[in-house]
Amino acid sequence: MTPGPQVRRATEADIPGIRTVLAETWRDTYGAFLPPEAIERAIAAWHTPRVLAAELARASTFAAVAEDEAGIVGVVTARGRPQVVEVARLYVRPGAQRRGTGGRLLAAALAAFPGRTRARLEVEAENAKGRAFYLKAGFVAVEERSVEVSGTALRLIVMESSLGTAAASRRP
Repeated sequence: MTPGPQVRRATEADIPGIRTVLAETWRDTYGAFLPPEAIERAIAAWHTPRVLAAELARASTFAAVAEDEAGIVGVVTARGRPQVVEVARLYVRPGAQRRGTGGRLLAAALAAFPGRTRARLEVEAENAKGRAFYLKAGFVAVEERSVEVSGTALRLIVMESSLGTAAASRRP
């Protein structure tokens, strides 16, 4: 059995691969409940090389990629806040899901901020795969909120976990 993709800190050279992962997973994940034009507008605005480079350069942000022989198959970004790790994004290419890659990425993001006591994230309510992944990782829903993406209202579930619970249930 192969060990699976290796997780490492992202660099600017990874931006093309990160963009590919984000575009593919956005279309797969959100295609069931967002119009295609809304998805394409979000991808075009939020995943530009400039936006991603600025995110990688931010001192408060940890960004990592999961990479195998085929290239980058997953990405995670997280921010350190007082006592909290905010997981901003965690995406794994559809063909590489359910192989432990998401767990490795989540574990790396949580480990990047020692001393924090909680992890927090938002997941779209209709993203059943994402919600199931985070529940399995020890997160629980703590509130809901709505946002608008290109004219479409989305319901987000805010989830939290103590870092001990999340880290213990997702082994790299």
